[in-house]
This record gives sequence, C-alpha cells and structure tokens, in this order.
Amino acid sequence: MNKLKVAVIGAGGTGGFYGGALARAGHDVTLIARGPHLKAMQENGLRVESVLLGDFSLNVEATDDPREVGAVDLAMLAVKSWATELAIEAMAPLVGPDTMLISTQNGIDSERQLSKAFGTANVLGCTVTVSARLDSPGIVRQVGGPGSVVVGELEGGLTDRVTMLADAFNAAGLPTEAHADAARAIWEKFVFICGLSGMTALCRKPIGDIFAEETTTEMYRQVLEEVAAVGRAEGISLPDDLAASVLETTRSREPFIIGSMGHDLLAGDPIEIDLLNGRVNELGKLHGVPTPANFAITAALKPHEAGAEKPAQSRGHRLITPVVPVAP
Repeated sequence: MNKLKVAVIGAGGTGGFYGGALARAGHDVTLIARGPHLKAMQENGLRVESVLLGDFSLNVEATDDPREVGAVDLAMLAVKSWATELAIEAMAPLVGPDTMLISTQNGIDSERQLSKAFGTANVLGCTVTVSARLDSPGIVRQVGGPGSVVVGELEGGLTDRVTMLADAFNAAGLPTEAHADAARAIWEKFVFICGLSGMTALCRKPIGDIFAEETTTEMYRQVLEEVAAVGRAEGISLPDDLAASVLETTRSREPFIIGSMGHDLLAGDPIEIDLLNGRVNELGKLHGVPTPANFAITAALKPHEAGAEKPAQSRGHRLITPVVPVAP
C-alpha cells in the first residue's frame, strides 16, 4: 500500500472519522481544526468511537494553519458548506500539481468550487455516507451509516489514481467504490441527503419517527422524487426508480438517525438549507420542475439558517483559521 500524505480540512465528526481511519491505517494524516477540539487533539490525540471500526485512540498531527503542512497527496474538504469559501482559501498551501482533492460535504457544488479554485485536473468526485458527530473536543463518535465512500473522475471512467484511492480507503476499513460515473453518484447522494436532512430537520425527529407516520413518509417520498426530477433536468442519468429505492434503503437504516442538518438545527448551529433543499428549488425554477415539498422545507427552515446566538468558541471546532485576516 502506498503511504499517502493526507490533510483533512475541518476535522469534526465526518472529517475526524475518515481522517482517523486513514491515520490508523498508517497514512500520514494531519487534521486541520481549531478551538477546543484542536487543543484536545494536540494534547491527548484523537479518539474515535465507531460502530463500524470499533473504538480506538491515536496520536495525530493537528493544526489550525495549513501552511505548516505543505502540499499533500490527498486533501479532504470536510467543513460545513457555509464555511466552504473560507476553507478553500485557507487550503491553498496544501495543493500541489498532483494533489487529489475530494469533498465529503453535502450538496452538489463542492467539486465546482474546488475546480474553480485549483483546476479540474486535481478534483475527484466523492460522496460519503456516515452518521458521525463530534461528541466532545477530541472525541468523534460514529453512531450509524455504512461509513461508505464513492470516488471517481468528474469526467467519468476509471483511472489509476481513483483505483489507488479506493484501495487505500478499503484497506482502512472504509467500504469504498471506484465509480465510473461520479456525477451520477453525487446526485444520488444529493437525493438521499435532501430527504434525510430536510425531513429530520423539518420534523425535529429521527427517521424512524418519520416513517411511523403515513403523512410524513409520503412527504419524504415527494422530496426524493422532486430532487431526482431536477437531477434529470440537469442532464444526470438517474434511474426512474431512484426515489423508491432510496426510500426503501433509508427505511433499513438505524431508526434513531437524524440528518446532519437536523443535528445542526437542534444544536443551534447554522444549517445548510440553501445548499440542500433550497438548491433544489433554485434548479427547479431554472428548469421548470415543480418542487413544492422542497419549497415547504426551505420556507420552514430558512429562519433558522444562521443558527441561534451563541458564543463563537462553542462552534469553533467547525471552522479553520484563515490564512489571511477576515473582517469581522
């Protein structure tokens, strides 16, 4: 196995889980974070409590300054979508001519943003499916989801670097598929996450409670069908039965799961409504595709987009220190 030099930008629940798995497998991983979470990792290392990988602790490299790391083989963007622009600006020192860039974020825009900043040749399409959270500073807990990864070239086809990366993730215990149609994989994940995050945030309930009611199950199905219809209007070859298959797959998941936007809403943190259901509405208008269920979710959650007022340090682990000063 080739040892990869990896940087994870935003080492919260998702980034800490995948970064921790790669570090345990022997790769040279640096976790980029800030605040109490960074301090805890620097002093005591990272602990991962996982239903997939088991529980483990390890000493990790952690910093708030990507300039200390330099160019890497793989840079994983794992911040919340509302922090993407700042994170991309800060991660420039990590990117060399052969650096592979992937995003674990929700939504369909990360690859475009990364490509605009660093060029399309460096960017791979990627999706992850996991339920992981930062339990407390220095401790990441993966409570559900398959922990799976899909990775592929944005232009399609399979290449040596995609196969190598998939092999590295699989060897780390992360079920990973090298996908010949990354654009389709990203949209299939988008359909899933708009339903899961949108509905669990709207209802403030886990998916088991949503599927226990006929009305919310039907709305869940409508959300999925609308997103899939918008994806097809965007030119993505999504299966006709995608909404039905996603619904049944989600029914088989742990009933206590709440989507990431639901967790953020309940915690009083900013939510990704514009990048998820709001983005569906935007594209639906562009293509003349009705999206009433996604509109209802967006309208209900939009007032919560900025999160509740709270001290900045309480959510500091979700951000990274910018390389250049940022006006308050």
